[in-house]
Amino acid sequence: MAGIKDARILGGIGSILLILPYTNIVGLILILIALKFIADETKKSDIFNNALYAIIMGIIGLAILSFSFFSLISFFTLNIFAVTFSLILVAIAAVILIISMWFFKKSLDETGNTFNIGYFKTAGSLFFIGAIIAITIIGAIITFILFFIGAIFLIIAFFSLPEQYQVPPKVPVEPI
Repeated sequence: MAGIKDARILGGIGSILLILPYTNIVGLILILIALKFIADETKKSDIFNNALYAIIMGIIGLAILSFSFFSLISFFTLNIFAVTFSLILVAIAAVILIISMWFFKKSLDETGNTFNIGYFKTAGSLFFIGAIIAITIIGAIITFILFFIGAIFLIIAFFSLPEQYQVPPKVPVEPI
């Protein structure tokens, strides 16, 4: 059975691949697998489920966004219906992508809380803030910078994982 050690390696390599061009998808898949290993080992299914929701919503959001760009071709024909439709699709895609990053943040927050590693929480916050800022005019540059820094924090976080998961001891509650 795969454990934390495997999650550490896969997550670290996946985080490195997030930074490199044309390997982001592979990196994202490796991070998802690493989070699955962590969820199985810690018995906290929310870690994997939230990451999976993030991936699914991200794919849907990007599909809507790409469809809206095809609709933007009609922008040059000055068809008001097509322009309005494209802008509505872009707004819907932006909301879906922000929600997607919120689920990814929740997954990383839970991982950080489980192992007491703040780098996971920082990475999740940077990804989420970057997704929100992306809807502004200068947001693309700032989002790229925030995602890059977030990926670096994610690299550090995964390589900071322990070799094995230590189940925290249960503290007995005494009646008052």
